Amino acid sequence: MIKKRISYKDDAVSPVVGVMLMLVVTIIIAAVVSAFAGGMADSQKATPSMVLEATYSQADGMTISHSGGDPVALSDVEFRTIPSSLFGPDAEKFAYAFPKTILNATGSKPVINATSGYYYKSSFTAGDVLSIIPKDAKDYITDAEIAANCPQKSGKAACQALQGQINLNAQIWWGTVKTDDPNDKSVYFRSYQFANPANIGKYFYLEMVDPTGNIITRTKVPITA
Repeated sequence: MIKKRISYKDDAVSPVVGVMLMLVVTIIIAAVVSAFAGGMADSQKATPSMVLEATYSQADGMTISHSGGDPVALSDVEFRTIPSSLFGPDAEKFAYAFPKTILNATGSKPVINATSGYYYKSSFTAGDVLSIIPKDAKDYITDAEIAANCPQKSGKAACQALQGQINLNAQIWWGTVKTDDPNDKSVYFRSYQFANPANIGKYFYLEMVDPTGNIITRTKVPITA
């Protein structure tokens, strides 16, 4: 009687193990990607959606109003002014992010302490109005003021002290103003100043931007007397 040798083959084991390993690796990768994506979502701040309005009076200064939408952390934003093309072809070059130290909350209390950096008002919410007093909103001085305070180029600092910081790029003073000379540099810069009486009726833009310079919202600001 011939005995047959029985053999047990494990040919099917390798494919099963391979499939299981692939499943394990796939699950691990999916978990890592999910965790990474979740971390990114948590670290990114959503851009607020809000309505910004502003007024500018050469006599009374400026107001900035939150007219609706999301609250904004004032430490996370900057305010930037830009003359419109009504001022001249170089308007965009005069964009300027003014310091928040000139902003005041209700009761004329400053938004931020210029020395310590402490925010007396940390959030800007619907219904809030911030203000800038006339002295800080002023970017123009008359010929008489120049003659009395800083008639020579060496007196530039004295002239700058008479002006605020809302539109600083247009406040460069080049010495005695020659209003009858269209080529004089001071005449050129004066044409972009918000408080210049000749600019009543024109408008500039106020932008709220995030720390990277991306625009959150923008509004048109008419200039009144």
